[in-house]
Amino acid sequence: MRVAVVTMLASLMLLLTGGSWAQTWSEYRSEEGNLRIEMPGLPKLNTVAIPIGNNETAPMIEAQMATRQASYQVSYISYPRRIGQSAATDVLLDNFRNKMAAGSSYRTEKQLTLGRFSGREFVVVEPNGRNTAVRLYWVRGRLYQLMVTGGAGIENNPDARRSLESFALLTT
Repeated sequence: MRVAVVTMLASLMLLLTGGSWAQTWSEYRSEEGNLRIEMPGLPKLNTVAIPIGNNETAPMIEAQMATRQASYQVSYISYPRRIGQSAATDVLLDNFRNKMAAGSSYRTEKQLTLGRFSGREFVVVEPNGRNTAVRLYWVRGRLYQLMVTGGAGIENNPDARRSLESFALLTT
């Protein structure tokens, strides 16, 4: 009887905790980037110089991590004022989407908002079969990019949805 109770309690604990192999989610927060997002692990930080025209570059700050099923990335680039004023937000988001999907195709695009700021969600489908669920937001001259890359259907993966939907600005 005692063994049955201990076994039942151990099974219940395993179910409730998800077992020792469960992912540990963490919140990545950047005061400088004015953002927070959840990822299934601790991201690695990196800075990349992105060409923005007129022989200029802007730093893209990115946080990325990978699991066996997918890679997760959030990044932001602060553009010079002249770029933000060069076109309407929808046109800028279209241009960013088109550059991201160059050499590939994109599907299931929908318009989003983050508070009063415009955004887009779409899936980039690469010729090799890799898919990337993407969210873009344009906020006061800053482009935020959220990406989860994996196999077909990654945009419907519960972990991908959790990460993409957890994104928030610290202040608006």
